[in-house]
Amino acid sequence: MQHVVQVLLFGPNLPPAGIATECVLNELGIRIPSHHQSVAFLALKAEIGGFDHDQLQLHWQTSAGAFMLVADSPNSQKQLKQLLPANLVTGLKGWHVATFSQKTVWNSLIYGAGLIVLAVMIGIWQYDHLLDWAASRISIETEHEMGKAVLSSYNKRQDAIQSGAAVSFVEGIGQQLTKGSKYKYQWLVIKDDAVNAFAMPGGIVIVNTGLLKKAGSADEVAAVLAHEIQHVEQRHALKNMMNSAGVAAIVMLVLGDANAALIMIAHQVSTQFFSRQVEAEADLKGAQLLLKQGIRPDGMASFFKRLASEQPKQSKVPAWLSSHPDTQNRIQMAEKFAQQHPCADCQVLNWDIEAILENINTHTQAAEAPL
Repeated sequence: MQHVVQVLLFGPNLPPAGIATECVLNELGIRIPSHHQSVAFLALKAEIGGFDHDQLQLHWQTSAGAFMLVADSPNSQKQLKQLLPANLVTGLKGWHVATFSQKTVWNSLIYGAGLIVLAVMIGIWQYDHLLDWAASRISIETEHEMGKAVLSSYNKRQDAIQSGAAVSFVEGIGQQLTKGSKYKYQWLVIKDDAVNAFAMPGGIVIVNTGLLKKAGSADEVAAVLAHEIQHVEQRHALKNMMNSAGVAAIVMLVLGDANAALIMIAHQVSTQFFSRQVEAEADLKGAQLLLKQGIRPDGMASFFKRLASEQPKQSKVPAWLSSHPDTQNRIQMAEKFAQQHPCADCQVLNWDIEAILENINTHTQAAEAPL
């Protein structure tokens, strides 16, 4: 029996934003009629990606190069999850565990009298208040150690571009935006075509090359970085990973048992999900940060609008934004802020996009060269 699923396909000689097509699943694997490809389930590798880190990405290699497909909508992703055999697709079981771990961690919490007291505190303060209190008890040094632990478990860190125009560009804007911060930021540019950037606790920010290739200006990249910086400055990344890891990790961190807590938290980089309220706060404070540093604050709105407008007509928003139905509201907020805060003195950020793309492509060729 065959099933047809609507997807976006990425690969050699395809647009950076991918191309809309369909894949056909049968008992042996998947077939992409539009590109005359058939891939056995055993040749597929499942990974986590997307702006909200809950996207199912399927990767495979051919003689023409590396290919990837993602569902073009939440319904299509639901179809893929139901149809793909977890015992045959490499990494699919891990994908399921990672994306749903925070739902199951509570079922394993069996503790003694100390946690009974903590449960009373939760009832009095509510969980969000407890999380804020616990985060305030964690030092910057411990938070930085958490970030390093998460980074060491991130399975694409080996794809980092070490130097060149792309790295210098991201670091330059990042350093300008974080002047005077209590955090010592680390900027990593990862070879990944997914349009994505995300922050880890302690000031580690990862930017995919797909985002650099998709952005239309340096202002748009600066806006995305400002948003991610606010996830660090407001300790959203820290609180979110503590929340995902569960009450046990919070207790260990507050009591000073950081090593045990880090083991529980290290995998959370792939399962981060921020609420609309938190995303809105990062948007607003990110725009304020841009204005403070003399950078035009309208880059975020133009970036989101670009991504939405360039998608095929049958897809209203990119798949990696589909879990945020308030995307239009975020665009309107960013546009309203820019209109209410005209910045005649704001500098025009420059970038050498040709040098950046050459840096990215050179890294790709080096990575693919035989040893």
